[in-house]
Amino acid sequence: MNTWHEIWNKRTANIEILSLKEIKQVFAELKRANGFDVINGGLSINSLISQYEDIKQNFSECFKDKDFSKVKSIYELGCGSGANLFLFQQENKIVGGGDFSINLINIAKKVINSSDLKCIEAINISQMPIYDAILSNSVFSYFPDFAYANTVLEKLYNKAKYVIGLIDIHDIEKKEDFINFRKANIKDYEIKYKDLNKLFYSKEYFIKFAKNHNMKIKFTKSQMDGYWNNDFVFNCYLYKREA
Repeated sequence: MNTWHEIWNKRTANIEILSLKEIKQVFAELKRANGFDVINGGLSINSLISQYEDIKQNFSECFKDKDFSKVKSIYELGCGSGANLFLFQQENKIVGGGDFSINLINIAKKVINSSDLKCIEAINISQMPIYDAILSNSVFSYFPDFAYANTVLEKLYNKAKYVIGLIDIHDIEKKEDFINFRKANIKDYEIKYKDLNKLFYSKEYFIKFAKNHNMKIKFTKSQMDGYWNNDFVFNCYLYKREA
């Protein structure tokens, strides 16, 4: 039986490309290793960079003056090959991350200068050290159930000083449309994705968490140009009020 862990642990990267000094080329290869195709009709590199810039803008909103330079450290849960952390590192941010794929973490270690890159299950994430901002991109949908998600979200709350950004959350209201789209575009979908389930969330789930923790909350749409998943996901930003 295939599992998501097995699939992600097979991912590889072109080491020669990672040794290049051209930031966009390295970033594109890291994203490709993470499963985002940026060539042959896939997502463009500019589209992926626009997502990164959007994350930066929303992180900056934890400060009244919306000054992103005040975000000094960023941790990514499910960092994969470290594509996002690689760009944050170019802006002199302190970065760290965790992922359950040892292959992807080993790729990240080739380009990320951090002592806090670990192969770890999300539920086992350490609440220390604390980072200004926590990012989790395309991760929560791979959790087995809501009990698992609840535990992880609590840990992220304790680990974040200012803001948590959750990207590409699969919308429960779009579940049927998502499945129908996949079936129409992937041959033998039921066979290929047997036992490879995704967890779908309502926005109310995160609103309740924000209310219980006295946090501000903001939802945004995925607007990466050319991204087939745009219509089925949403982003959620949770801000600690003391920021």
